[in-house]
Amino acid sequence: MNLVEMHCHILSGLDDGPVRMEQSVAMAEKAAASGITSIIATPHHLNGQYNNEPMVVNQAVNLLHAELLKRNIRLEIRPGQEIRVHDNLIGDLYAGKCCTLAGSRYMLLELPFGHIPSQFPRILHELRIAGITPIIAHPERNRVILKKPKLLADYLSQGGLCQLTAQSFTGLFGRKVRQWCFHFCKENGFHFISSDAHDTCKRTFAISEGERVIERRFGAEAVKRLAENTSHILSNSCLVTERWKPRKWLLSIW
Repeated sequence: MNLVEMHCHILSGLDDGPVRMEQSVAMAEKAAASGITSIIATPHHLNGQYNNEPMVVNQAVNLLHAELLKRNIRLEIRPGQEIRVHDNLIGDLYAGKCCTLAGSRYMLLELPFGHIPSQFPRILHELRIAGITPIIAHPERNRVILKKPKLLADYLSQGGLCQLTAQSFTGLFGRKVRQWCFHFCKENGFHFISSDAHDTCKRTFAISEGERVIERRFGAEAVKRLAENTSHILSNSCLVTERWKPRKWLLSIW
């Protein structure tokens, strides 16, 4: 099965990822060496600091793809965005300022870290009406959801999906975030795991490390399902959502 990285800041000069093409190439080399076959490039969009509309993203993807071909680095790069949730998101969508992941029905949304916009439930509903399935990026890093995980469960019940970050399971963002991920998975499960890679050092590709932690807690079937879910993005097909179950021998320690 192909290993797909569906949330990655690999395009140079667009956001807080690599600054130069050489740094993008270094990330690509590291990704390919770790077994990743496809990356959906998701630069920040409309987060108050970065604005990367579809034409800009597509041009950057084509430049990187050409560079990788020249260097014989076998890694597919597809376009996407990590779109900050804001009140006019639906208007921006119809104005052509927002794009989905790899041209699929799936769209990656980022919540502000300190609050949840009051219009978020409406936005989720209107995206679904438009035929788009929203994926909430790293909800474990939102302070409100950290305190009230039921809010995220409610959003998922409304048809949203969520992506947790591999390094959240390995402890990069602290013990509190790590324990939140374990608890939320036990109660609700989640749909995608991604590195949210920005560089080749601290915030790099760590899907395999995250999957090993998840497998110890929830078994190999959960990891297999996560990989299958990500492949559904590239094939633009529906995924089956169901609640996870921790391994029986773990039930006594939760």
